[in-house]
Amino acid sequence: MEKIAINDAVVHVPEGVCTVTSIIERDLASLGIRQYYVLEPVYDRKSKIFVPIEGNGAKVRGLPDKEEVLSAIDEIPEAESVWVENDKARLESFSSILSRCDHREMMRLVHTLKTKQTEKMRTGKKFHSADERIFREAERILFGEFGYVLGIEPAEVGDFIRSRLEK
Repeated sequence: MEKIAINDAVVHVPEGVCTVTSIIERDLASLGIRQYYVLEPVYDRKSKIFVPIEGNGAKVRGLPDKEEVLSAIDEIPEAESVWVENDKARLESFSSILSRCDHREMMRLVHTLKTKQTEKMRTGKKFHSADERIFREAERILFGEFGYVLGIEPAEVGDFIRSRLEK
């Protein structure tokens, strides 16, 4: 993982975009002295998250740059669907994509779910509540990340994507 410093913007699973406000040491009897990132979610300044620096796995990662975000958006029309027919297997697969928080995978997930949701509405069928929940969570994280990088509000990201793809 890349070196993360105070004041860096990062993505934290499941919070989304956060600012590293400090790095502290804590002595936990069972674990000994460990260093932690103190994160403040960009879209919820009232919270603080403490993430161990060592062994945090994929919980904290840097943000993509603007070119990477635009490239991910431009790839949407050719994006492979990540749909899984079996409900239980689909939930496991989609949850796994959410936990990895890779912006390209999340983009494919959001695109797949938006396409399925549109199909279901067109045929008068209901969108599965688990799919809806995953869709909203993936969109929240992805739109927060893309909005931060692009300098727009997360609520504006969907329109930004649509307008970019129409060009």
